[in-house]
Amino acid sequence: MSKESKAEKKAAKQAAKAEKKANKEPKNPEVVKSVISAVTAVICVIAIVVTSVSITNKICKTNIEIAGSSKSADGSDIAGTDIADPAAIDDGTAAPADAAADATADPTDKDAAAADASAADASATADAAPADSSSSSSSSSSSSAAPAASSSESAAPVGSDIAKIVAYYNNAANATKAYKGTIKITCKDGTNTKITETSFPKAAVSIANDLLPNDYPKTETCTCTNGQVKGTKVKKDGKKSDINKSMKDYIVIYGDSKMSKLTAAGVASATCAKTNGGYKVTLKLKPEQVTGLSQRPASHFACMQVMDITEDDLKPFTLEQCTVKYLGGTITAVVNDKGLLTSYSAVDPMEMSGSLKWTAIKGTATLSATYQGAYTFAY
Repeated sequence: MSKESKAEKKAAKQAAKAEKKANKEPKNPEVVKSVISAVTAVICVIAIVVTSVSITNKICKTNIEIAGSSKSADGSDIAGTDIADPAAIDDGTAAPADAAADATADPTDKDAAAADASAADASATADAAPADSSSSSSSSSSSSAAPAASSSESAAPVGSDIAKIVAYYNNAANATKAYKGTIKITCKDGTNTKITETSFPKAAVSIANDLLPNDYPKTETCTCTNGQVKGTKVKKDGKKSDINKSMKDYIVIYGDSKMSKLTAAGVASATCAKTNGGYKVTLKLKPEQVTGLSQRPASHFACMQVMDITEDDLKPFTLEQCTVKYLGGTITAVVNDKGLLTSYSAVDPMEMSGSLKWTAIKGTATLSATYQGAYTFAY
C-alpha cells in the first residue's frame, strides 16, 4: 500500500473517532461546528503534505532523467555544470517550494503545480546552456584566430606555383637591394670559359683561351651601410683590391635599383619549401638565344649575371655571325621571416658559336662558358 493510501486511511479513522465522540456529547451546534472545522483542517493539511511529497518525487525523477540524457558526445553535461554545483541543486529544489505554495491555495490543483515545477526546471536548464555555448563559441573563436599568428609563414607560396614564387622572390630580392640598414656580405663568383670546338690550330686556340674570362673564383667581403658597399676583393691570382660602390652597382641588375625583374613567362619551373632560417626558393629559367655579344637575354639579364664579353675583349680575334645560347640558368635563394634574402646563388651556363677570324686565318669556333655566383647576407 502506498504512503498516500495509508495517510488517507489514517485520516478517515481519526475523523470517524472524532464524529463518534461528538455524538456521545450533547448536541451543541457550536461544538459540533468546531469539531467539523477541526477535522476538515486536519484533512487539508494531510492532503497538502501528500501532494508536496508526490510533486517533489516527480521533480526529482524528472531531474535525474534530464541529467542522464543531457550528455554531449564527449560525455560532458550540456549545461556545462556538475551535479554537485550548489547553483544546480538550488535550481532543482526551489521549484517544489513554489508548488507547495500553489497547493496550499488550492489543494486539488496538482496539475498546475506540476506544470509550474516543470517550467522552473526547464528555465534552469535553458539558463545554464548558454554558458556552455559561450564557452564553445570562445573556443571556436580562439581556434579560428590561430592561423593569424602564422601570417608571415602563410605569405610564402610553398609549392610549385611559378607566378606566385617569382613574385615572392622578386619582392625579397628587391627589398634586400634597397635595405638601408647594415648588411655583412660575402661573395664568391666568376666565370669559366673555354673553346670546345674549332678549326683553328692549337697555337691559335691557346692564344684565344687566354683572352677569355676565367676568373672563378674571386672572393669579396663587404659591409653595406645605407646602400653603400665597402670591402675587399681577392682575385683568383691572390691580388687584392678595394671595393667602394653603391649597392645599385654592386649586385645584379647592375646600374638598376632592382635586383630582379624576372617574370613568370621566363621560368621553366619553380619551387618554394620551408628550410632552416626561412624559405628556400629555386627558379629554373627557360633557355634563351641572342645573336651578337652585345645583346642581352631578357629573362637571364633580369635576375642574374650574363656573359660579359665584348668584341674588343677578343682582339686580335674577330668573332662574326655569333650566336649565344643561354641554356637555362638556376637561382637558389633563402628568404627569412622578414622578407629579406639571407643567401643567393646563380649558375648560368652558356654556349657561343660563330665564325672566328685571326689575321689571315678564318675558321669556326664554339665556346662554352658558365657563370657561378654565391652571396650571403647577414643583417
